[in-house]
Amino acid sequence: MPKNSWISVATYSDRASAEAVLGLLTAEGVPAYIKSDEHVPGLGSNFSVSVSPDEARRARWLLEQNAVSETELIRLATGQSPDPGTQE
Repeated sequence: MPKNSWISVATYSDRASAEAVLGLLTAEGVPAYIKSDEHVPGLGSNFSVSVSPDEARRARWLLEQNAVSETELIRLATGQSPDPGTQE
């Protein structure tokens, strides 16, 4: 199935968050990819995680069941704790 027919199930303003969600979905066996407006590395502002139409319902369910905070997304994507002064 061509990727241009895939459905966006989550959108983030940073690549790290999108990669964390991509990892969650692929770990659960849901093929997914990130589509972005990033033409130059580090200069993107829209990162969309997409799945095939056949997997969209399952992907959305997985994301609801595994809802994570922005703080947790940063930790998952970078392996580092965010600044202690940040709010979840």
